[in-house]
Amino acid sequence: MSFSKLDDFLTDLVHKRRIPGFVCWVGNLSTSFYERAYGFAQLKPKRIDMSKNTVFDLASLTKPLATALLIMLMHEKGILDIDHTLEQYLPVFKGKPNARKSLRQLLTHTGGMPAWYPTYLISETQRLEFLSGLSIIDEEPVYSCLGYILLANIVENITGMGFNRYFEDNITSKLGLHTIGFGPVHDQETVAATELGSKHERAMARRHGDISTIKWRPHLIQGEVHDGNAYYSYGGVAGNAGLFSNLTDLVAITRAYMSGGLLNPATLHMMIYERAGSRERRNLGWCADPYPDLLSPESFGHTGFTGTMLTIDPRTNLIVILLTNAIHPKVRLGLMNPIRRTVIQLISDTLSVNRKLGS
Repeated sequence: MSFSKLDDFLTDLVHKRRIPGFVCWVGNLSTSFYERAYGFAQLKPKRIDMSKNTVFDLASLTKPLATALLIMLMHEKGILDIDHTLEQYLPVFKGKPNARKSLRQLLTHTGGMPAWYPTYLISETQRLEFLSGLSIIDEEPVYSCLGYILLANIVENITGMGFNRYFEDNITSKLGLHTIGFGPVHDQETVAATELGSKHERAMARRHGDISTIKWRPHLIQGEVHDGNAYYSYGGVAGNAGLFSNLTDLVAITRAYMSGGLLNPATLHMMIYERAGSRERRNLGWCADPYPDLLSPESFGHTGFTGTMLTIDPRTNLIVILLTNAIHPKVRLGLMNPIRRTVIQLISDTLSVNRKLGS
């Protein structure tokens, strides 16, 4: 099976300096079809080659792979119920606008939480109370980092453990994984660089209040979570972002997830087949059918702001992983979505040709 067109497309992106580098993998539960690392993990202040062992800031892949996964594991064990309300797990929410929102609504981004807010502009002692009243009305899913921040708070409140420790005890230790986890990553030679400074975050936060007291990062962000809420409010460990991984561990956790190594079949079925919304469809933790007409309608996946992507088609057990450091050395909005779609298109075309030749 030849993925030469995919390879040519990705390497050309590096040659044209659209992305510094990439690690891409295509396979299923047992076989690897394509694996390639190319380009640079860092361009400034020096060049560091990309490798298959390069560690990436997974950004919002944290949502399905850590937050939703742990919430559903706790639901499965009877530790919590995703149809219970926020006020049942976060007492400060009682009597507030978001009190009756359910965990299921947060998982599917249908809880009416705003997409984003710089929570570090609110003092730590007042942060949860502030979020309890931050609500919008929308019948369709509104992709919200804030909802997933709250879900991680719930995990910590119930377990009495740090979110990162609970992830390690219940996921990575169980699978024998040593790279995937929350930062910081101290060996910067092994991790892909992201933005040089905090220009993008600073510009976003300025719209919401006084930012003069924030100690903005002037340095190259490398081994620290790029996301501002995760970094400034939660020390790098949050429900919306903070997870790092190399390709090997990301393949391993994805295969374990899909093969029933982490959840029982009924819980897994809930996560990947229960859907909310009509215009934008959401699973419990995932985006449903993200590439219509290219993969089966059962497919699901997630992306990350730093340039990451994980897409799964359970009908064929196809897994696609694309890891790039697309926001190094600066953020360029709108860059990755067309690239991701082309990657899926080329993979779909290759697999279709192979099926025809094999028929």
